[in-house]
Amino acid sequence: MALTFGRLRQARGRSPINGWSGTQVVIVGVVVMLGMLTAQIWLVGGLVFAAIALPTLLVCVIPFGAAKRTLGGRFLWWLRGWRAHATEADQYAAGPLTTVERGEDLPGVAAPLMPLDVEDGRGGRQLLMWNRATGIVSARLRVAPVGLALADESDGTTWVNSFASFEADLGYKPFIEWVSYDIESSPTGGVNQREYTLERIAPDAPEVCKQILTELVPRNGASTADVSTSVTLHFNPAKFSPAPKDLSEVATEVVRWLPGIESALASSGAAVLGRATTPWAIRRTRAQYDPGMRGEMLAHQYDDDTAEEISWRDAGPIRTGGTEHVYRTDSGYHISWVLEAPPRGTFTAAVLLPLLAPGRYYRRVSMHYQPYPAGETADLLEHEVTGGQLRQWWAKATKRDETQRERDDRSKAQADTRDESFGAGVGRWTAYITTSVIDPNLLDAAAADVEDRVAAAKMRFRRATGSQGAMFAVSQGWGIDPTQALTRSTDRWDS
Repeated sequence: MALTFGRLRQARGRSPINGWSGTQVVIVGVVVMLGMLTAQIWLVGGLVFAAIALPTLLVCVIPFGAAKRTLGGRFLWWLRGWRAHATEADQYAAGPLTTVERGEDLPGVAAPLMPLDVEDGRGGRQLLMWNRATGIVSARLRVAPVGLALADESDGTTWVNSFASFEADLGYKPFIEWVSYDIESSPTGGVNQREYTLERIAPDAPEVCKQILTELVPRNGASTADVSTSVTLHFNPAKFSPAPKDLSEVATEVVRWLPGIESALASSGAAVLGRATTPWAIRRTRAQYDPGMRGEMLAHQYDDDTAEEISWRDAGPIRTGGTEHVYRTDSGYHISWVLEAPPRGTFTAAVLLPLLAPGRYYRRVSMHYQPYPAGETADLLEHEVTGGQLRQWWAKATKRDETQRERDDRSKAQADTRDESFGAGVGRWTAYITTSVIDPNLLDAAAADVEDRVAAAKMRFRRATGSQGAMFAVSQGWGIDPTQALTRSTDRWDS
């Protein structure tokens, strides 16, 4: 029997009205009560109050649309984007001919990222990515998931249970802000494999073997792809106990926790190939910004002997730009999407295969999991249950029939509360997708390919209109989370 999953739901809080926050409900309720009291005392005053309050609520308080933003919020969003484009603040240029020193920054929201080359505790070196704006330090592990397609059912069940335990245990590690699962696929790997195979046919091999390989590899080699999977842990040094005094102590704490995490991932069916090194990250990042150089950049991605030949300065693009719908970097044109809704109902472990399977175009999928602290999950789930009951009461009070989706949502919240009492972990999932092409004429085809795969995966994504550059950086999986503040007024360390 295939493993099935489900009960994913969007956090709604205790608001009785879907899409509204508790603060918005309180503000509207207070304004309505004040208007009624004013009208009872002085009718003309009540009319004046209503003429002022209603437009204000519509502009500043009441949300609408899929984004659940107010009219004023939408206007400010558009105004910021227009101002950035008009002043070319969203453009980036670097290189030997620029009059301003480039420094070692990436463009946009990725500018604060800085690599730290540290000892891995095993006699080697590894990379830690430091976000200088938020203080987040990220450690990336290169993994090779075994997969459930050809696995024994008992092994698959064991891996899934181990993975659930791994994520539940993250709730007891408050210093881990979130975890990123990043999958990159590109069709360029087939050419390398074809050449690799044909060049290694032994001269003294039997003729029949030579003939089979010579005919088989050119036919099937182009259908292969370069696929890489990684898991990135994002640590918040401010939550370490005792608090570290400098970056050296931060690195020591982060490296100390990695062996246990590697063991947990291995028990979950994801063999750890190694930890990301600085040359590996530089080459990968450069290939993402400049897909035309992808083959050259990744040809020696595991060769750390060339570390002195490249630096973090080489990771970023020479120039960026684009429109609100497309992000442009060097030889690449990129489109990004943001998760809007997960699969509904019950689904199998193969639900993501259409989205993650390689295709004709480069695609990067980054799934982020933010664990809630174990000490807070009970209260959070109780708020969700209370919110479901309030929404049920509101439907009756407004004489509106409750939808089946609302009833299912309330049942899921109650079931989640029951599972949490037995030790289940609770967290927040989101995902980002980026596709890249070299030829702008292929953008529509690449975007259609992604959207077809999203539909096959029973998920809903929306294009990151107006924030393509930011979502490109977020989908790289390095210490940038748009659901949190991109800067924090915390102590900084000298690099």
